[in-house]
Amino acid sequence: MPFSQSDSFERREFSHCRVEDDLEDLSFHRCVFRNISLQSRRLAECIFDDCEFIQCNLSLAELASAVFSGVTFRDCKLLGLNWTGTGGFLTASFEGCIMDNNLFADMNLSKFRFSGCSLMNATFSNIKLTEAVFDECELSGCQFHNTDLTRADFRTSRNYYMNAETNTLRKTVFSLPEAVSLLGNLDIVLD
Repeated sequence: MPFSQSDSFERREFSHCRVEDDLEDLSFHRCVFRNISLQSRRLAECIFDDCEFIQCNLSLAELASAVFSGVTFRDCKLLGLNWTGTGGFLTASFEGCIMDNNLFADMNLSKFRFSGCSLMNATFSNIKLTEAVFDECELSGCQFHNTDLTRADFRTSRNYYMNAETNTLRKTVFSLPEAVSLLGNLDIVLD
């Protein structure tokens, strides 16, 4: 893909290639990325506005002041991403993505939607996830610390654990039997 610095792309589709160079100071508006590999690439000060990523691999990419606004990720491999690098400029939805070992810290992710995603060993720290939806997500080993989960919905997700003493769980929606995991930090015996 021929990208040069300070380029701006609008309503373009990029497909079936591996990006060999880091991306810097690029702007994408209403673009579609299909089967693109940005694995281990540095995305420095790039703007992705109202874009779609479909079956892309961004694993271990460095998000250095990258902005994702109104972005949809579908069936993407997003392993080991530190979303904190976006500086909080992240509005996105995730559908069918593998997001294991991701880090979300010091961000507002209210009303975010994670649908059919694997978030194994992901970390949410100092995050506002009010009214977020985790629909059919795998959350084994996922950590929530100092996170506001007010009215978040975990009904159809599985293998979650969160400490009610270090997270805000007001009107958070859970289902049985998964909700039993919330008793794990209470030092009680169930018989």
